[in-house]
Amino acid sequence: MYHLGKRTKEWIKFKRMADEDFVICGYQPGDMIKLILGEYDKGELVYAGTVTLGVRRDIVEVLREDRCPFRMPPKGKEQVVWCRPERVCTVEYMPNTKDALRQAVFKGIRNEL
Repeated sequence: MYHLGKRTKEWIKFKRMADEDFVICGYQPGDMIKLILGEYDKGELVYAGTVTLGVRRDIVEVLREDRCPFRMPPKGKEQVVWCRPERVCTVEYMPNTKDALRQAVFKGIRNEL
């Protein structure tokens, strides 16, 4: 039962999560591997965010590229190893209004776009 202005033990909290596919555009090496993700918007690859949680070291067998695949490179990504945008991964995250991947978790990879 809801009591106006009070939280009670009867409240049930649940998180709404979403799964979405993103193109792997690069990775940032380190203690934990951070994948740099993109998505296509009107035929142009744009930066979509990063995911670290769930990414294993053996995932980084992606195809190296010498240049950034984005027309507008993301800021603060100087240490990134760029990849050909040929692999897609599924990421679970909490949707929000800030166009950011909140609480992102890497779920898996596939080879086609």
